[in-house]
Amino acid sequence: MKEIEMVRDNILVNVELPKTETEAGIIVNEETAAQMRKDIVGEILAIGPEVVNLKEGDKILLPPHGNIPVSYKGGVYHVFREISIFAKVNG
Repeated sequence: MKEIEMVRDNILVNVELPKTETEAGIIVNEETAAQMRKDIVGEILAIGPEVVNLKEGDKILLPPHGNIPVSYKGGVYHVFREISIFAKVNG
């Protein structure tokens, strides 16, 4: 996302939202779907100049809290600080 320039150690992430339908076809609400999900993974879209361990395009494990949801051009994204990121997902 080249038109957004993050500041400091902030990271703009596209979070893979939990599914609202089980494999058996049962539809659940978003809160229940979030509880069913074991890992929260996101893709980094933009990083601030103080981010040293990550780069755009990295897949990362995220905490369930501590983010700021933002909306831009019809999409909803999440802003995290680098210190709150658990791990990078390789492969």
